[in-house]
This record gives sequence, structure tokens and C-alpha cells, in this order.
Amino acid sequence: CSTFESELLRKERRQVVASKTGNPYLFLSTETVRYKSQLAAEQALGEVKASYAACVQNKGGTERDGVFTKYEFLELPNLPANLVSEKQRVVVHAKIGEGEATRYLFGAYQYHKDMFTGLYVVRSGETDFSQEELSRWLVVAGVMAERLKS
Repeated sequence: CSTFESELLRKERRQVVASKTGNPYLFLSTETVRYKSQLAAEQALGEVKASYAACVQNKGGTERDGVFTKYEFLELPNLPANLVSEKQRVVVHAKIGEGEATRYLFGAYQYHKDMFTGLYVVRSGETDFSQEELSRWLVVAGVMAERLKS
């Protein structure tokens, strides 16, 4: 839903995206970023939180192509204690788009010092993530948080 100025403050970035025909997921992605400083990472977190809040308030957002996309934010199971602190993360479960363009997102955006790690799972079609499925992806986010904090 946004463009982030903090992208210019990245020192290193690695993203791995996987997709497989016949899989219920459009794609799975993990991302790790080292920012030029902790202040730059804090700026990035602030931008993510502001974008998320605006997207929740507006029930969607304008994409880079200028088209408004509807978002509906959905329930998450209890978050595990091993994620980074609440003030250092954004965890999202959302229905994006409408009709044939409907997809579901689980995203965990976590920051620690000058580092960021993201987990994005996107599912297509009319079937949302089950609470059990979300709980399994939260275990993965917890492993990523532990590695981020070490």
C-alpha cells in the first residue's frame, strides 16, 4: 500500500521467493534486510506501521499503479511469545482484493536493532488460512525472530 523512503537506507537485502504449481500458495517469501543504522531500521518500522494503520483505516490502499485495492483484516491466533516485542513488529492476516483477484496474506514483519526479517505467505482463491495453518506459520515467524535476536 506504500512506498518507503527507508528502502534507500538498506545496506544489504536478501529475499527468497518460492512458488510451485498445484500448491495452495501463490508464493512464500522470506526477506532479511540490514539497514545502514538502527535509526534507519526504526524509520523503516515506522513506515510499515504507518502504512498498516492507513490500510486498516481506509480498508485498503492505492498500489504503485494507482489502483485502489480493498483489504479486509482478519483474525490471528494467539501470537507466540518468541516473536520480537509488539512495538518492534507488525503481524498481518488479510484478505486482499475482490472476486477473481482475491488472495489472502499472512505477513510477519519483525525488527531488531539494524535488522529486519519478513515472512510473507500469499494464498489465492476463496479459501482463507485456517487458524491451525496460521499457527504453523507463526512457529516459522518465531524461528525467524529467534535468529534475528541472536
